[in-house]
Amino acid sequence: MEDRIIADLKESYGITFSHSTPVTGGLLNLKWRISTDSGRDLLVKQYSAKRFNRERIESIESALQRQIILEECGVACPVLRQCGDRVIRWLDDQTAYMVMEFCPGRTETSDTVTIAQMRSLGSACAVMHRAFSRFPAPPVKSMPVSGGYTVDSLWENFNFRMTKDLPDADAAYRTALLALEPILRQLGDGFYDKFPTGFAHEDFHSGNILFDAGGVSAIVDFDRNCYSYMGHDIGRTVLSFALEEHTLNINKAGAFLEGYSRHLPLTKSDIADALRLTWCIETPWWIRPEFFGTCDEIPKRFKDEMLWLSEHWFELDALLRW
Repeated sequence: MEDRIIADLKESYGITFSHSTPVTGGLLNLKWRISTDSGRDLLVKQYSAKRFNRERIESIESALQRQIILEECGVACPVLRQCGDRVIRWLDDQTAYMVMEFCPGRTETSDTVTIAQMRSLGSACAVMHRAFSRFPAPPVKSMPVSGGYTVDSLWENFNFRMTKDLPDADAAYRTALLALEPILRQLGDGFYDKFPTGFAHEDFHSGNILFDAGGVSAIVDFDRNCYSYMGHDIGRTVLSFALEEHTLNINKAGAFLEGYSRHLPLTKSDIADALRLTWCIETPWWIRPEFFGTCDEIPKRFKDEMLWLSEHWFELDALLRW
């Protein structure tokens, strides 16, 4: 941690500490767990100037202001420290950081998560969505406000990949690309219209949810929350925690449904549609040539999930009958 951040923590927040431990995770951002002189553990996060420009970090500030309200509404998420009315501190045009309470817990995977934890996860997701629903829609309502999801944009990405990548594609990538077309052809222009809109976490995967033995202890990393489709959070969660190798664990999906339904309506058909929505949103991110060779474990998992959805698109409703 830079000396000037240490000095600013003391001057702006009154925080002094004797020990800090680097925390891994978070592409290019730097994070430290600090043990303060008051006995409370905090997390300090410095945003990467290479990854984020000032405009993007200002949008993260808005997202974190929503997180403050979510925590006040009972959502299990870290308490953010503020300096004045701001969460993110700017020391200069290149240096921005924030401070939050350190949340204990561990991450789980589809192999390790329990039925009880899945039930708790469904409940936590619904409580989060219910709190998000209190925010009014922004003036610009493209989906999400940071980009825009349309059937036309899916076709544009597909045609670009077919022209740019297909001539030199290896067998696995070629097969994955060609599998997209029959799904795209049956997507009508009104496909997105049936999905409820609202603010969503938008990064609701296994790396951003902490558990203890009883269930969810904290939902973290709200940097990407924006006005979007709440169904994306649902589909992403089911893929991250209920898809084991190439099989959907119906018991885990059912436990998530049970927990969610305690707070908001959700059906098996809704989950099938949420999985399809997630395919539409994430396929352009993960069906790319760089993820069909040697790559990190996390993007490989995401890519494999998209391949599974492509293979089972037309039978999702049947798979979710239990």
